[in-house]
Amino acid sequence: MLGGMRFDELPHNWPSLPLDDGPLAAGVIDLVLGGGERLNKSLLVLPCNDSDAAIGVPCVISDVDWSAPSPCRSQALSFLRDLPAPGFVVALSARRRLPTHLVSAWLRTTEDVLDDSGQSLLAFGVADLDRVEIVGGRAWRNGSLGAQAG
Repeated sequence: MLGGMRFDELPHNWPSLPLDDGPLAAGVIDLVLGGGERLNKSLLVLPCNDSDAAIGVPCVISDVDWSAPSPCRSQALSFLRDLPAPGFVVALSARRRLPTHLVSAWLRTTEDVLDDSGQSLLAFGVADLDRVEIVGGRAWRNGSLGAQAG
């Protein structure tokens, strides 16, 4: 697991930076998924461009059943295939840290959906009221690439 920066530590040029950097991705997730979204068990999908920077408006879906079985998870994430973006940051959120087996199941399903469509998972995070952790995607493998404020 990889932690990260808080939203108030994000560099001013974060929208132009690649989100395959763990701490940077965690800070962006922290920015987008505020306390209200976390209380409402929200799923974040942030489309990214060829440079792995955020594009467009993030999609936040509330009241997600994190215990949904695999077919329901696949159906819930199938819209990713239709979005014209080469990569995504995805995050789960809840009041308290979600159990590892549920996080792993959603990570696997997200990877499967994106692999089938040829799209990339740049970062997969988990947010609760206390913190954001990067637990999957390229950012998890990369750790910190040393993104600098420009």
